[in-house]
Amino acid sequence: MHVVGVSGSLQARSNTGAVLASVADLVTLRADIGAPPGAAVATAPTFEVFGGIEELPHFNPDRDVDPPHPAVGAWRSALAAADAVVIATPEYAHGYPGALKDALDWIVGSGELVDTPVLLVTASGSGGVRAAQALGPVIEVIAGQLVGPISIWGVAPKVTDGRLTDPDDLDALASAVELLLSLAAAPSV
Repeated sequence: MHVVGVSGSLQARSNTGAVLASVADLVTLRADIGAPPGAAVATAPTFEVFGGIEELPHFNPDRDVDPPHPAVGAWRSALAAADAVVIATPEYAHGYPGALKDALDWIVGSGELVDTPVLLVTASGSGGVRAAQALGPVIEVIAGQLVGPISIWGVAPKVTDGRLTDPDDLDALASAVELLLSLAAAPSV
């Protein structure tokens, strides 16, 4: 199973990136998702952070051509290869960052997230609740299977050495990751 993580923050060392790194730790620890009870499991799920949303051009339907811009092609390919996706984002001015909006606009019509489980995690001083309220419907309109949102309140003091350290938040993330991976492992109908 392959999970792709996307950070809504373009900042090199962001709290959102730390949250995403903690989710990656939780994902790669799980080798038993989707396996029958008692069955031997060969490999844990893989987790890859897509780091290219900064390279995407602003969305313009006139530029949505075949073949796509190379950055758009890489974005779409990364999502198409994913069994599940984790979007972690800060909240800026009561919304989510414009670069993430552009990234999602590039896949509205191309279908890479159709029926894909998507875990939404917001993290900011206020928990990113408004960002989650704005982003949830976008995930639904592109037909992703929304998991969450998980909102992490007062995130900055909860990050140490590039990882989230708050036990309650980590427990909430672990439960959400469990659900995400279970949905990804479920047989398609």
